[in-house]
Amino acid sequence: MRSCVLLPASALVMALVSGCGRGSYDPSDHLRPTPPPKALPENVDFELREEFDGPCTARTTIDVNLGNTPEAFVRATHCQIHGAEPSAEQITDWAEQLRTREWVRRIDVVRSLCSDAGKSCPLTYSDPWKEQVLLTTPCVRKTQRDVGAVLMFFSECPGGVNCDLDWANTHASGMAAPHRLHAFGAAAEGYYHPDNAGFWKRELLDARWAGLQFLLVNTYGPDLGRLGRLSEALADLDGGIQIALLDDTWSWGRAQQPPPWNVAPNLADAEGAAQVIYQAKWKPFFDAIAPEHWYRVEDRPFIYFYNAGTLKPLTAAAPVVARLKELFAADFGVEPFVAVDRAFFQDPGMPAVADSQFLWDTFGDEDSHFNLKGVTHDHFMVKWDSIGRDHPGDLATDNDRLVKGPQLLQEALGSSAASDLAVFATWNDLGEGTGIHRNYDYYHQGQWLTPHAFMRLLRAAQCEE
Repeated sequence: MRSCVLLPASALVMALVSGCGRGSYDPSDHLRPTPPPKALPENVDFELREEFDGPCTARTTIDVNLGNTPEAFVRATHCQIHGAEPSAEQITDWAEQLRTREWVRRIDVVRSLCSDAGKSCPLTYSDPWKEQVLLTTPCVRKTQRDVGAVLMFFSECPGGVNCDLDWANTHASGMAAPHRLHAFGAAAEGYYHPDNAGFWKRELLDARWAGLQFLLVNTYGPDLGRLGRLSEALADLDGGIQIALLDDTWSWGRAQQPPPWNVAPNLADAEGAAQVIYQAKWKPFFDAIAPEHWYRVEDRPFIYFYNAGTLKPLTAAAPVVARLKELFAADFGVEPFVAVDRAFFQDPGMPAVADSQFLWDTFGDEDSHFNLKGVTHDHFMVKWDSIGRDHPGDLATDNDRLVKGPQLLQEALGSSAASDLAVFATWNDLGEGTGIHRNYDYYHQGQWLTPHAFMRLLRAAQCEE
């Protein structure tokens, strides 16, 4: 007869030592390596999980993504909050709003029902799809137009900057827990985080599948150290997607930033401002990315120069941009192609210096379609939901700017078909809700859109099938 022994908790004994419970236990079991996660399917259709039809049970944390149809979702939400069935009238009312009112989101239904119950509800966001899918089928171009998108890389998941799940309208895999989509090298899974090369690799692969030619990497400056992970990911690919710089000037002049970012360059001092901007950002960015990965317009590395209201005076911007181009050419042997935010065109000399221009916010009455020096260039914003960022916890109203569906993207792809260059701002910004990359919980007009819904529209416009 075997004697019972106490085993360390890390062994996860389950009280199954032979003679002390059911079954038997091998003391070496807890030393065996955990099997790697199952490989993800490749280039197949996304499949929804089964519809919610479970018992009506109250939960301490409310899953916003439980239930696929509006009716099943309303029932699932009411049950999680109350532990009781909703009325037929509640189901009909909310389901109709979800299908017909653009500003009514699933999170608004949850928060409304929680408020009615007098409860403060912690929220979670499960993936409604059975599996994420690897998208690798090559894109065979059918158009001469180059399409790019702005790539943000400040999502420090889990729980860090730009990774509050309640802040984001839609969610990427790897925000709350490591995911197989963000595997890299020996790591079978990873977080949605720019210190993980798997984050970059997934963005690059998905962008390539969607038919993009390049990503404009939105660089503030203090974040330049993370470009090493991007370089690793680029080296791991076999080409097909290239990199441009979006010089986001937002970080300049902020006291909490380290030098030199804590002091904004003075554009009135053209040489001084150009030297600081070039040495702190433009040069280290292009030093970090191998030239074979640079996206080029007319054989010149592409740079977007964005106005964030930090660099002044705007009327003195042209000499700074001109000097920046000279400094770049001296180091890299080629003058960059610089598209300049239209705000900087308050300097009357800018049309002679800039190679193109753009209007960032296209939700107003004006389009961003320009032909400054023979290159037709379009810029678009096609999605928006910044309520979680700007008004945390508030319900959306019909007065909010809220664009959830694909209509603007479809219009943009049509209107720019004959252009040389089209840029979408942005690819994956969770806080502003402008992401058109892979998200797992797009919900529009009462149904889930697939995680690649917006990517698929891009691909259809750009690629032969």
